[in-house]
Amino acid sequence: MNREVCAGDALSKANRMKSSLKKHVTRKLLSIACVGSMILTVASLPLSSVATAASKKTDITYWFWGESDIPGITKWMTQRIATYEHLNPNVKISLVPQSNTTIIPSFTLAAQSKTGPDLDTQWATLPTLLPALSGDVTPISNFLPKSDTSHWLSTNENTYNGKIYAMPLYMIGVPLVWNKKLFKEAGLNPNVGPKTWTQFLADAKALKAHGITPIGMGNKDGYFGAWMFAIYEKQELNTLTQLTEGIAGKGNAETKLLASLKSMYTMLQGLIKDGYVNSNVESLTLDQGWQLFPQSKAAMSFTTDGNVLSWAKTVGEANVGVEKPPTWGTGKLASTYDVTQSSDEFITSWSSNKQADANFLEWLHEPTNMVALNKETGAFPADNQFPVKDITDPLARQLDELDTSGQSIWLENYIPPQIDSDADQPAGQLITSGSGTPTQAVALWKQQISLWETQQPTQFKEFSTWAAGA
Repeated sequence: MNREVCAGDALSKANRMKSSLKKHVTRKLLSIACVGSMILTVASLPLSSVATAASKKTDITYWFWGESDIPGITKWMTQRIATYEHLNPNVKISLVPQSNTTIIPSFTLAAQSKTGPDLDTQWATLPTLLPALSGDVTPISNFLPKSDTSHWLSTNENTYNGKIYAMPLYMIGVPLVWNKKLFKEAGLNPNVGPKTWTQFLADAKALKAHGITPIGMGNKDGYFGAWMFAIYEKQELNTLTQLTEGIAGKGNAETKLLASLKSMYTMLQGLIKDGYVNSNVESLTLDQGWQLFPQSKAAMSFTTDGNVLSWAKTVGEANVGVEKPPTWGTGKLASTYDVTQSSDEFITSWSSNKQADANFLEWLHEPTNMVALNKETGAFPADNQFPVKDITDPLARQLDELDTSGQSIWLENYIPPQIDSDADQPAGQLITSGSGTPTQAVALWKQQISLWETQQPTQFKEFSTWAAGA
């Protein structure tokens, strides 16, 4: 298992301009058990040796998001801040947690007035790079040497013109998880999950026939639909440029993109009509829909590494199986997995403490802090210094093997936030609610891309420039 290739670092040079996601909120990382020797080894590093004392009083306001991805990470961050302030008495860091609904609009408003956070968290790639192209984000690589940033994983998600604009904290994968006990009740082999779409549909049919809800998800917030886009629209593509050029309206790329979207939404409509998804999917948020799995009310779910290990504590690890999402599409990207840094930390352009900001963020990557992140939350740190060889929990090791086995792309990272919120999410809701057709979902995409180009001409131009470079 090589942490160097995690989440897209193995992508070809042409794809390394990628950027990121989330609303998909991806939402939850994993819980990994580490042996005590790992902790003792890294804990032997004195904290005082890695903190740089500030020579003058420095106040840092930090808008932070991560609890939806990794339950417990806010507590971890609060503890890190307390330690850092103790080591640096002249530094005061005020942590302001953000929610899924405030993470993007709050920063958008702050950028207009150039006030608010010195440090901010955004979902990776375009939610970070588009503000960067507007001059609201300062490259963190301007303040830290390559000897530091070279240890970070998946920096390609937030790199543009050779500059790293944000720092990753953790990596998350998005597998399919199944309940082996419920599979057995349906007469299925509990130790073999579906790898092909034919197998997936056959398993869903058998589960439903035995009165078991096959797939448990929630789409009240639009995130299940967005996740299906991220996982399965990608499987129809040969390259990322088919997506970015389609949104940028280059040639006939938009027409081809819309055709592939219609195919994907038709597939999703089939799952809904066949009763393979919980009937109340539209009345539950993504997080609420996920709870059907640990409650044994659904046999399968698309979720995060963290949820998998958390749920295993409830239903029993022996009853949990994980695999890459079943292959549906035939594009060259269909074989890629779904790993991303999900969110990232960056310095705002108006911060008056940029070097102090960078010093704190880099300190978070000290091995002692990375080990604590894993030990306290189960998250896989986005740092190649993290001793993954010491992961001993079998399920956690299996998840890590999925995360590091090859190329990964989270497609939602590559669509502008406005398209994500105004096209991607509501289009999926048309399908899961039964209130619209695949044709109408595609028409919504076309309408919103046109509106975005008209309403945000500068951002559209910046996106087009970025897409051409990528």
